Amino acid sequence: MPVLFAACLTLAGCATPIVQKTVGTVMGTNAATAPMVKPGKDAPQIWMTMVSLGIKFPMSQLQVRDGVTIYASKDGSQAFLRNGILIGTRGFGRDLMSAEAPSVATLRAGAPHQRSYYDMDGTDTMFRHRYACTVARDPADAGHVTEDCTADIGSIRNQFWFDSADSISKSRQWVSQGVGYVAVERKAK
Repeated sequence: MPVLFAACLTLAGCATPIVQKTVGTVMGTNAATAPMVKPGKDAPQIWMTMVSLGIKFPMSQLQVRDGVTIYASKDGSQAFLRNGILIGTRGFGRDLMSAEAPSVATLRAGAPHQRSYYDMDGTDTMFRHRYACTVARDPADAGHVTEDCTADIGSIRNQFWFDSADSISKSRQWVSQGVGYVAVERKAK
C-alpha cells in the first residue's frame, strides 16, 4: 500500500488536472483543489506537436519568470522554454523535469557543448543523462541548425529554425525516453 500511495502522489504532482482530480479522489488528497493559473485572453501562443503520437495542440503563455517562459495547454500540461529552448515539461507523461541546455548564441555559433537532461522513471527515481553535442548549419538554409548529441543511452538530434531577429521560430526537440520529440512553433497572430 505505501508503494501505491507514493505512486499516486507522484502522479498527482506531475499530471494533468484530470489525473490529479482522479488521484485526489481515490487517495483523499488535495492535489486537485490547488488553483490553476489560466492564461490571459490575448496571451502569446505556440503550437506543440508530440511527434511520436502525431498530436498537435495549442499552448498559451502563462508567465515569464527568471527568463523562462511557461506555456500551458487547456488540459493543464506545461512546457518551459528559455529563449525557445525546451528545459522542462509537466503533464506529458514521462516528463523532462529540467535541463541544462545551450544558449541561443552557442547554437548560432555552432560551438560544441554539453547538455544534461533530468527525467524520472516509473519508480520516482531521477536520472541525469549527459550528452556531448555538436552543431551544424544547414548549407541550404542559414536559419536552420541541427544539434547532434550523444550519451551512453544513445543519440538525439534537435533542430532549430531561426528568424531574421535570431529568435527560434520553430524547433524539434527531445523531451525524454517516454515522450520522444516535440515540435514547437510560434503561433501566427
